[in-house]
Amino acid sequence: MEYVPAAMLWLLTIVRIPTASDKERASVLRATFFAAMACTLFIPDVYTTMDPLLGGRNHVGLVLVIAIVSAFWQFHTAMVLAAFRDQGRRRQHLRRGRFAIAVAGTSVVAGFFLSKVDTTNQNLPLAYGNQPGMQLFLWMGSAFIIWVCADIALTSRRFLPKMSSKAFKSGVGCFAVGCIFMAMALGNRLVLGILEESRRPNHQLLDGLNWSFSLFETLAVLLVSIGLMLPRLSKYYDAVRHNFRTRRLLMLLTPTWRRSSPERKFMLRNRWTPFLDPVAGSARAHLHRRVIEIRDCQLRGLKLLPRDRVLVNAAEQLLMGR
Repeated sequence: MEYVPAAMLWLLTIVRIPTASDKERASVLRATFFAAMACTLFIPDVYTTMDPLLGGRNHVGLVLVIAIVSAFWQFHTAMVLAAFRDQGRRRQHLRRGRFAIAVAGTSVVAGFFLSKVDTTNQNLPLAYGNQPGMQLFLWMGSAFIIWVCADIALTSRRFLPKMSSKAFKSGVGCFAVGCIFMAMALGNRLVLGILEESRRPNHQLLDGLNWSFSLFETLAVLLVSIGLMLPRLSKYYDAVRHNFRTRRLLMLLTPTWRRSSPERKFMLRNRWTPFLDPVAGSARAHLHRRVIEIRDCQLRGLKLLPRDRVLVNAAEQLLMGR
């Protein structure tokens, strides 16, 4: 199950590459990249393969935690940029996020190097959780992520009713629920670490926590990915639907356009193959020119049939974006 979140996040990162130069949306790309890196390194086979390359002292675990913390910092930045239009409030929330990541990042790095973690182990906090440095590493990283998830959820709840786009509203809702599941997964890890240190651990409860962690993590990544993709998929769907309607109207208007040729004193496009327009490029420009030519012939005496008038009116409405 570990491969599903990583694959989803790498796919989402690739899809969002065109937004790299957009200051308002680049933070989402950076967030998905860091999250994909973290999920990939969390896969046991990848972790045990990569760690010897970095010295074999669990440095991959440090890179993993820094990557996931950075990802949530960028998710927080993206939510602030999307929710707040007032520049003053934006700067205030962004400064708060930068301060939080500075504290959490410094604590995570300090806690790691204060700990003795010589043997490669993918469950780093659980294997070495009895050391004070590793407790600092675990609790500060988890606290930062839970704070980001809570802040995103509260911001989403506050601004969700003000959003007019159904796709954007659904996307933000999925994203917020995904953050809640991620907070639950981290809470699961913290409780698991505490129970494993107890004198009489409940093995059934431990098994349940281990099983539910993978479920919460997968649901969190899936919902966050869906939430980030929904607005873009909606735009793609609208573009495809608009293109299809344009080409369909081009095809339906071809008989009317050909019937108007005796009335036409000139042609905006002197082409021998107008029937290829529905499958050619620049369908919108072709439809615009065809409507102009038909209207010009109508002014010169061409009588349109009722069906032709409906089609021409529909084409004009489409060209005006309605």
